[in-house]
Amino acid sequence: MKSKKNWPGIMILEYFRIHRDGKIIHEEKNIPNLLHIQGEQTILGNLFAGTALPGTYYLGVDARSSLGASDTLSSLINEPSSGGYNRQGVAANAFTIETSGATVKAKTGIITFSCTSGSWPQAKNLFLTNVGSGTAGVLYSSVVLSSSFTLTSGESITLKFSMALSNC
Repeated sequence: MKSKKNWPGIMILEYFRIHRDGKIIHEEKNIPNLLHIQGEQTILGNLFAGTALPGTYYLGVDARSSLGASDTLSSLINEPSSGGYNRQGVAANAFTIETSGATVKAKTGIITFSCTSGSWPQAKNLFLTNVGSGTAGVLYSSVVLSSSFTLTSGESITLKFSMALSNC
């Protein structure tokens, strides 16, 4: 399932880069997300029902063949578990807020994943959650990349993402 046409999602993967030997070997930009039902419920709960905000958000990679609105963390397939892989955390207070015209964005700095040994299984998606590991959290959103990737020792991923609201 892809994002609805003309709806860029609330979260945008601003860029995704794979690095090998200090060079960018793959890059994608401005990829809209799929906002999962669990994410929608939690965001609205944060805004209107007093649900506590997480102190840290986490990004991870996996290999689901397709994404669905009802996906949860239990839906993840082949999230790496070795080679130095960890979900990468972004403190909730580390986002910068920028306004451009009628669009307001909360943006991350550069987030880096590094394969330190061996290789990671093939992946195609990035996801946003509120837990650093396991399945006992919220799957906010996911992004499908244009092609699958595998990292081997010494390779890395850098990315930036933002959450945006715009006057419709």
